[in-house]
Amino acid sequence: MRRFDPTKLIEAMRHEHVIPPPKGWLTVEQIRQQLQLAHARNASSRACDLARRGLLERQPHQFKAGTGQCHRAYIYRPMPPYRSVKEASEKLSRHEQDIVPKKWARIVDLAVQLGVSDVAVRGRVARAGLKPRYFKTCRGVIGLHLNAYYLKADILRLYRKAP
Repeated sequence: MRRFDPTKLIEAMRHEHVIPPPKGWLTVEQIRQQLQLAHARNASSRACDLARRGLLERQPHQFKAGTGQCHRAYIYRPMPPYRSVKEASEKLSRHEQDIVPKKWARIVDLAVQLGVSDVAVRGRVARAGLKPRYFKTCRGVIGLHLNAYYLKADILRLYRKAP
C-alpha cells in the first residue's frame, strides 16, 4: 500500500496554476524591490498613494499564495510619461507642482538678473506696494510649498534708469 505524502501534495499545489500578472503590470513585491523598501506593506501603501494621485494605473488581480490558496490583490503599472514606478515616485512633486507662467518670477531670481541683493529688491517691492501671486512649486528636497511670484515687468520697471 502506498503512503500519502502531504508535503508532495502541497508542493504540487503550489506550482500548479500559478497566475502571473499581465505583461507590463507589477505586483507589490516587484514594486518593493524597485523602490528598495524593507516591507511589502510599505510598497503597497506607496503604490496605492501613487495610484490615487494619478501616476500609476491599478487593477485587481487573482494570484496564488505560497500556501496554494487563491487571493486577490492589486497590480500596478506606470502611467505615461513614466516608464517605471521608481521614476513616478521620484518625480511625484514635479508632477503636482503648479506651472508658473513665464511673466512671473521670484524676487531672488530677479535680484540675480539685476545684479543687486534680494533685500534691496524686497525693499523696493514693499515701497511700491506690489502684490505677489502664490504658486505651489518645488523647493529642493523638502517638497512643495507656496512661493511668492511677482510680475517681472513690474519689478524691472522699478529698476529702469530715468532718461
